[in-house]
Amino acid sequence: MRKIFFINEDNVEVTEALRTLRTNLSFVDEKEKGRTILFSSSIPAEGKSFVAANYAASVAIAHKKVLLIDCDIRRPRAHKSFGIKIEKGLESVLTDGADVREVIIKDIMPNLDILPTKHMRNNVTELFVRDKMKKILDQIKDNYDVVVLDTPPVAVASDAVILSKHVDGVVIVIGYDQVAKRELEFTKEMFDNAGANIYGFVVNGVDKSGLSYGNYGYYNNYYTYYEDYYMDDNNNKVRKKIKKPKGKIKRFIYDIKSAYIKHFSGDVRKRR
Repeated sequence: MRKIFFINEDNVEVTEALRTLRTNLSFVDEKEKGRTILFSSSIPAEGKSFVAANYAASVAIAHKKVLLIDCDIRRPRAHKSFGIKIEKGLESVLTDGADVREVIIKDIMPNLDILPTKHMRNNVTELFVRDKMKKILDQIKDNYDVVVLDTPPVAVASDAVILSKHVDGVVIVIGYDQVAKRELEFTKEMFDNAGANIYGFVVNGVDKSGLSYGNYGYYNNYYTYYEDYYMDDNNNKVRKKIKKPKGKIKRFIYDIKSAYIKHFSGDVRKRR
């Protein structure tokens, strides 16, 4: 089961980063009803399903009605993110003519519904080439404030590119230090050729310590230094317990890294 941070908020840095994503996307397009957003990536394992599910959950917590559609029929995961089992899903709507309203799972959390899918191996792309998916979106999107489509990586299939023509915007998830520049350029070129409206890119999987991750490190340290301002359910400040490594060599490396972070952020006296 994947981690949904907006169900159990035990990592304030990631939760706040997802809230920032929610805020930025609301600024990009201020459409208030039936907004459709597609999430994809260049290659597998970059975290696009994680980002899509958590973004959907974050919008639901903000009291907006959300539908998460799992369009990754080759490797469906949306229902697993929330720990639920399914008997049928989007594949039944596309192949057997099932009523989409009967397949949608309602209120898996307040304000959040899911249109799941079951695995299909063959002729998946052909299902999206037709206008059936557009008709499904037109049928249901006005019942929601936001509809989120979780689609396959572009390197695996062209499904995401085909579906991008039917949505308001596209978010491309980039696994940090996972995808090559040429692969990312190919992904953008594919969406550009389809005339997709690319909202932006989300860098996923950056180490919170900020070490060996270039300029992204400072952004993550921003949350680390402001942890004192986060509150728990009892309105108490939340502070993380830092476990220092044992052993002289590991402790020596830890001290060097700690000093490097303080120096790089200007927080030599921990007064940020």
